[in-house]
Amino acid sequence: MLVSFRSCGPKDHAAVLRLLIAYYRFEKIAVNRKALSQGLEVLLKNPSQGKMWLMEWHKKPVGYAFLTYTFDLEHGGAEGVLRDLFVESRYRNQGIGSLALYEIEDYCRERGMRAFQLQLPRGNRSAERFYRSAGFHELARRVMMLEVRPEHVVEARRANASRRR
Repeated sequence: MLVSFRSCGPKDHAAVLRLLIAYYRFEKIAVNRKALSQGLEVLLKNPSQGKMWLMEWHKKPVGYAFLTYTFDLEHGGAEGVLRDLFVESRYRNQGIGSLALYEIEDYCRERGMRAFQLQLPRGNRSAERFYRSAGFHELARRVMMLEVRPEHVVEARRANASRRR
């Protein structure tokens, strides 16, 4: 198996965008090509935002991994968040994803991170088995998100909350 992992830069935008769209379609996530492209451009130009690797099979892009950073006192400081790990279907079950996880773990260790976590879509049993076999375990938490709202919406809610005091 001749597979390589390398850091992505701005010149990889088109190849990574193609893989991102393939991943989103695989996971049945709505694809907003413009937003993906803009976010990817920011990431590839600003390594402080995260790290993107391209997985290549005989120099052909077949997957990618995307890690961002966070800080958590529970683990003593910085930790990684594996946002995406995707390998095209015909290249799966050949060890590429496992090798990517070792690369990511080395990257985190070299930067003093003591942990990295990920989120899994519910129902993707094969991904769950894969990550569990790699040593990941489920945390006793649920992921929640608040999409940042326009300022006028927040101000109205803030005013209402102030009246309740």
